[in-house]
Amino acid sequence: MRFLLLLVLLVLPPSRALAESNAYPTGLDLIKRCHALEQLMREDETPDAETLEDYGYCLGFVVGYVSGFAARDAVGAEGMFCAPPDTTIGDFVRAIQAWLVEHPNGLEQMGAYVALQALQAKYPCVRR
Repeated sequence: MRFLLLLVLLVLPPSRALAESNAYPTGLDLIKRCHALEQLMREDETPDAETLEDYGYCLGFVVGYVSGFAARDAVGAEGMFCAPPDTTIGDFVRAIQAWLVEHPNGLEQMGAYVALQALQAKYPCVRR
């Protein structure tokens, strides 16, 4: 079942998460999307595309959040970047992908560390 979910997630068209202008989900967004985890565990039917997308979004958010704390613990206070308020998830994704193209040595490093390096390069904090 997990393999099937992964396969379906990989072939879905680009998600609405990339198109959303708000890169920071609210608690309401999380409760709605993370409900898909429980829904998939309870039901024996094949889930629809929206449920699969919500499942992937929730799982990705939680893994990313926890990984972010791991990166912060590894680098301390220097683990900051300063993105503008209107930055989208798509902007973050493109920044990470571009950084990896320019820094292929990052392909074997921990994802949280790579993302931090990429986002610090794209969105440096300006000290005043």
